Amino acid sequence: MSSLDAHLKMRCDLSGGRTYWYYSGTVFGNEFGQSTRPMLGVEGISFSVLDRLPAGRFRYSLTEAGYYLDPATQSIKDEVVNPFTGEKYRPVHYLSSQKNFFAPDLSVTPDMKSPPPGLDFRGEITPVRVFRDTVWSAEDLFVRFPLADRVADVNQPEFLVQTSLATFTADRRELLDPDLDFIACQLNYQTLGTWREWMGMGQRPGMISWRMVGTKCTVGELPGHLAERIARDHKGFFDG
Repeated sequence: MSSLDAHLKMRCDLSGGRTYWYYSGTVFGNEFGQSTRPMLGVEGISFSVLDRLPAGRFRYSLTEAGYYLDPATQSIKDEVVNPFTGEKYRPVHYLSSQKNFFAPDLSVTPDMKSPPPGLDFRGEITPVRVFRDTVWSAEDLFVRFPLADRVADVNQPEFLVQTSLATFTADRRELLDPDLDFIACQLNYQTLGTWREWMGMGQRPGMISWRMVGTKCTVGELPGHLAERIARDHKGFFDG
């Protein structure tokens, strides 16, 4: 089994059905010269669909919805306190999507007819690692693009930088079973990027980092409280 085939089987449902993931974690902030501090909790649900293309390529489509949490209570609040400024701000919850191409050379490229000017996107799938009956596969994305509509505002960042490091873990025996299109898999996810504009950090030098864990699910296994809120806030999210 190639590293690409292994990665896709761990990440997706090879029969072409939707693959759901539940994840949760913490968003940390680091203002340069200061100690790193937790800023927010986060939890969300994503689903993906895989389409097979000619020449061994695949199109991967992902949609996700998530909520930022007060780090102390792990509950959704309209306002939280920024530990660096002491000021309150309103977290902006998200509904986002992406489409990427996966290729046999293990490259990851965005599915965009007209990439935005200034976009710098590099992506790759790492070769599979195996130890005893555990298999790991990682997907690394490095993205930078200018926020042109905010350049004139000296209190806002000029660029959005996002580093996405996703590591998937599965059982080697399930991975190699040809009768299984859907196998159990765990996710460890880390990011490194610029402040979100709504955090109120302006041009203060620093970065945010997400640390999350997740698990591949059937729709019936998703946490009820979160699935119900997403269905209420984003009509059609769970429609086939």
